This record gives sequence, C-alpha cells and structure tokens, in this order.
Amino acid sequence: MARAHRSRKAEIAARSRELRRQGWSWRQIAAQIAQQERVNARVAFRLAHGLSQQAVADRWNELFLGEDGEKPLTGKQISYWETWPQSGREPSLTALDRLARIYQCDVKDLLDSTDYGQPNPADQSCPAPAPLSAVAPGHPIAVSDNPTLVREPWHQVTATKILSPSLMDQLPEMDLLQLSQVILMWAHQLPPGLSRRALLSKLSTAFALAAAAPIFDISDPDEQRRVALVLEDSSQLDAATLAHAEKIVLCCRHQGDVLGPRIALQTALGQHQVVQRLVDGAPDHLKPRALSIYAELSQLIGWQLFNLGDYRGAQYYYEDARTAAHDAENEDLVIYVLCAMSHLATWQGKPRVGIDHAIAAQSWAEQAGNPRAQSYAADVAARAYAATNQADKCHAALDREYAALKAIQADEPAPSWWYFYDESFYWATVSDCALKLGQPDLALEAVTKSLGIFDPSNLHNYAFTLLFRGEAYIQHGELTEATRIIGDVASLTTVNTAQRIDQRIDEVRGLLAPWEKTRPVQELDERLAVYRSGRR
Repeated sequence: MARAHRSRKAEIAARSRELRRQGWSWRQIAAQIAQQERVNARVAFRLAHGLSQQAVADRWNELFLGEDGEKPLTGKQISYWETWPQSGREPSLTALDRLARIYQCDVKDLLDSTDYGQPNPADQSCPAPAPLSAVAPGHPIAVSDNPTLVREPWHQVTATKILSPSLMDQLPEMDLLQLSQVILMWAHQLPPGLSRRALLSKLSTAFALAAAAPIFDISDPDEQRRVALVLEDSSQLDAATLAHAEKIVLCCRHQGDVLGPRIALQTALGQHQVVQRLVDGAPDHLKPRALSIYAELSQLIGWQLFNLGDYRGAQYYYEDARTAAHDAENEDLVIYVLCAMSHLATWQGKPRVGIDHAIAAQSWAEQAGNPRAQSYAADVAARAYAATNQADKCHAALDREYAALKAIQADEPAPSWWYFYDESFYWATVSDCALKLGQPDLALEAVTKSLGIFDPSNLHNYAFTLLFRGEAYIQHGELTEATRIIGDVASLTTVNTAQRIDQRIDEVRGLLAPWEKTRPVQELDERLAVYRSGRR
C-alpha cells in the first residue's frame, strides 16, 4: 500500500508540472487536487508542488529560521497543521503567511472556509478550469486568474488578436503569468508538425538579444558626430567625448552579462582600438581619463576571454590594463584589475598566485581608503584562501569584507566597474567559500540570503549564484531540488554561451555521479541535452 501511495503522489506531481507548463496557476491546480483527492487546501498546495511534509519544513527553516529565536520546524508540525482541526493544532496567521510564501499563493487559499460575501455577477462569466483527469498532456487550457485578460476561448484567439492594439496597450500592466498564457494560446495554433517548444525557446532567445542590443543605448546624433570629428582630429577631444566612451564601456559590460562573451567581445575590441587613438592624441589634462578608459576596456576584454576559456589571452589583457591604470594613476582601477587577476589565477587552480594578487589589491585598497575596493579585495582573498583550505584566513577575509561593505555610503558615487558589487555578491561568495570548506548548512543559508536580494538581470552572476545553491542542495542530499536548479541555469544561459558557465554546470552535474540512475538525474540529463542541442 505504501508503494501505491508514493506512486500516486508522484503522478500528481507530474501532472502538476505539466499543467504549470500549460499556464495553470498554483491556485487552480491545488483546487483540482483538493477536489479529486478529497484533501484540504493545505495538503493540496503541498502536493501541487510535489513536496513531502519534511521538504516543506526544510524550506521553512531555510527561509525563516533565526527569526525571533524560534526552533527548527519539523515535518510533524506540518502534519499537525494539515490535519487541523482534528489535530487540535491550529496554524497561526504567521504560519499560514509563511506557508503561502512557500506555496506561492494567498493566505486565504490555505483555508477551507466559506465565502460569506455577495457573489459578483461578473464572476459568473469565468469558467472553472477543467479537471485534472480531463486534461491531455501538452494541451493548453485558457485559464487565467484575471478573466478580463483574454475573454475568448483559446481556439478563438488568433495571432492578429494577440498582437492587436488593445492587447499591446495592456502589456505594461500584465504580469508574467498572464503574458505567458497569451503566448501559449498563440503557440497552440501553430501547425502540429512544428516543434512548439523549440520555437518558443528560439523566440525567448531572440527577445533577449533584442533587449540587450546596443540599439537601445545608441547615443544621439550630436554625440556620434562629435566622436567622428575627434577621430579625424584628436585636438577636438573633450570631456563630453570621453564621457560617451565611458558610457559605451558600461554598455559592453551589461551586454556581456546577458549575452555572453562571444558577442560582447567584438564590441569591446572595436572600442579598444578607438580609445587607443584617443589616448595617443589626448592633451595632458585629459590623458589620465583617456588612459583609464583604455585600461578598463583592456580589463573588460580580458574578462570576456576569461569567460571564453582563453586564460592566456585574459592574462595578457589584464597585464595591459594594470599598466595603463598605473600610468593613469587610477588606484581604484588598479585594485579592480588586481582583483580580476586574483580571480583568474584561483579559477585556473593557482590559488596561491591568487592570494598574491589579492594581498597586493588589499594593500592598495588600504592606501586608497576606499571601502568598496577594500571589500572586494577581501572578497577575492577569501575565495583564494578557501581554495587552499585555509578556513581561518578565509573567514577573517569575509569578516573584513562585510565590515568594509557596511562602511560604503549608499549615496557615495562609484566608478562604473563596481556596478555588480553589492551585499548579494558578498553572500554568494560566503556560499562559495562554505561549499569549498565543506560547510553545506552555511552555504545554503548564505545563498538563500543572496538570492533574496539578487538582481537577476546580471545573468552571468545570477547563474553562478544559482549553481552555488544547487551544489548546496547536493551536499544536503536533496537531489530533486538540485537537479531542477541545474536545469534552470542551463535554460537561462542558452544565449549566454560562456565556457565558464558550461564548465561550472558540468562540475555540479558531476557531483551527482553517485545517483546516476535516479529519475531526477536522468531527467536533468535529458534537459541538458535539449538545451545544448538547441544552442548548437
């Protein structure tokens, strides 16, 4: 009987995943589970997410443990709340609010209560979703929590209607789920012989490319004419032209974060040649600024080569950047380049060289008195110390980093190259170090804090941080969650073809070797094969 029960739960979880792909909300899925399985709302939402009672307790502890000094939650307590009122253990409003956060629903969705309000006639026009048993796999259902979004059944929604002016006007107010439902309806009308999933994947790639394209950051015609004049006559160089060049460098950095090094490298190389000409003809009072821009571009090219796996090329451009930054007497940029050199050495398996560069960066940072530079120099030092298993020195470096991070003034202006560095980056580094030092509890706690405040628009750093979480789950033995995260990263980085991201995915996947024949790992391998074939 126990085996049959486990099989039924797996069947429900699989059906739930299928319906999520078709655009169903968690509320709709849970309602059908509650009706068919004759369970209450709290049980239904847990089954919809494919979680055991202990898994829910574990997620609760990851998110909330430490608040108000409370003790870790157990699966038994979840059982009490699910069987209330029979159990006599009524869940508090705080408990329901936290469960709602885990289940991604509203608090009232977890209560099996009667609605004593007067019905709204408009609600009668919104049909109830079809039962789970009536939904064929791969068959999208036009259901929405907002009945005003799409009034027609899915088979009456044409591409013309989807792209109609009225719908276009609604786009800014639509949430992601609503928009995905409209797209699913459109995709369902495509010819049956077409691979709809492959087409949607290609469209998502195209939208990402379009969103990050330089066309949205192109300067106005006056700026373009000014640059052209300066290239013809270096005596025309002024501060406005250099400001334009600095803006382009930051644009290149953001493009690399989203689109990956192959695309961003070409732009950076072209700008590098342009700025070299500006440096050669710059008057004395503008020479340091022009040299700083040149140094930053050299560092950026080195960074892109690093992500492509060309470590020798990266080292060459980093050295060029350090020399130019010293020539410009730009201490802050010198520190940043030294930190990049430390990162490169540690990644290559030369952490002692990484420590050398980190110590040099820390020395310059102390001299400069810049807390942001001090903090990041301590960050790369901590990673190098963790790679050499020097736990005490690693934790001391992390303590210095956090203290310096807190000393940064919120309104303090910072050079553009520090755009990525904030508290979320610090917590990601804590997680990375904890994983290397065999401290999975600390790793999971830290990466949860990081992702809670992370800006996912930096796709490069977001991918690495998610993989820290995946590795932490592996060390905890939670294979289902770990494989889901690894697959999600592969999906997110279909466009960003950075060799280092692929290498990191392979490393974390390699940690799953003891569980090769389990279903989660086999499903992950299938996902990885699909995404990589799509990339080719």
